[in-house]
Amino acid sequence: MAKGMADGAASMTEAAKETTKEMAEEAKAAVGDAVKASGMSEMLAKATESLASVQGGSDMLKSVQESFGKLTSTLSGITNGETATAALPQISQLTESFGGMSDLFGKLPDAAKEAVSGVFGSAISELKPILDKIMAIPGVDSIIKPAIDALMAKLDSFKA
Repeated sequence: MAKGMADGAASMTEAAKETTKEMAEEAKAAVGDAVKASGMSEMLAKATESLASVQGGSDMLKSVQESFGKLTSTLSGITNGETATAALPQISQLTESFGGMSDLFGKLPDAAKEAVSGVFGSAISELKPILDKIMAIPGVDSIIKPAIDALMAKLDSFKA
């Protein structure tokens, strides 16, 4: 009887591992799909035009683009609790990076703010499904939610 119970437990453990692996693969696929279907390039073109005459504007857009690229890369590496914990310092660093951009954003003319806000809005729309899939991975939500909440609050501050 004990052998039967042990076999059953081992079978359940293996099934849980397989489900976790499948969810991680789905999250990685979602990241790739978001990058492919990105509407950000159109928003970046509009923002680039609006910021052409603003001192530091092109540098800000470059930083925004690089930061979202790093964020996407970081999120795509999250497949379980261990990788979520490993991603926390990078997510915190990116949150701080976006915080540094908010000073320049506040000084932009209204038209430029609207264009930059569009870039952030597009990027946030693309991140939400990725985050939903990552948060659905067992054990990840409790580890990463506070960092993601802080990041999203920072990103939401870029609304015109």
